[in-house]
Amino acid sequence: MNKIVLGLTLIASTLLADIKWAKSYEQALIQAAKEKKNVMLMLSKEECPACEYMEGVVFEESAIQDSINAKFVSVHIDVQKDKIPAGLGFMGTPTFYFLNAKGAKLKRHDGAANIPDFMAILNSVKK
Repeated sequence: MNKIVLGLTLIASTLLADIKWAKSYEQALIQAAKEKKNVMLMLSKEECPACEYMEGVVFEESAIQDSINAKFVSVHIDVQKDKIPAGLGFMGTPTFYFLNAKGAKLKRHDGAANIPDFMAILNSVKK
């Protein structure tokens, strides 16, 4: 019986674990101010192998999800479809900006990163 409960708990936690993405940059800033968090903004585009790696491998890691959800309000912007906020450029995708709740840049990271390196990036962003 305990194994069944444990199994169901693990399945439920896996289904519920996910990065919580804000619907827009503006909403992310408002939410970050309310929750006293920073913003993690990801600039990407369709058919970008490095973006797919981040979404399909790195962002699937529960420790990454937990860290992002605890410290940041996340927002994803498709550079081919969405308006890029003023002052935030890119040379390639993905590009990550870490911003305070007022939109001031704290850190920028260009390109994909493996799980340990991305965790180090997340941990290096100061409030």
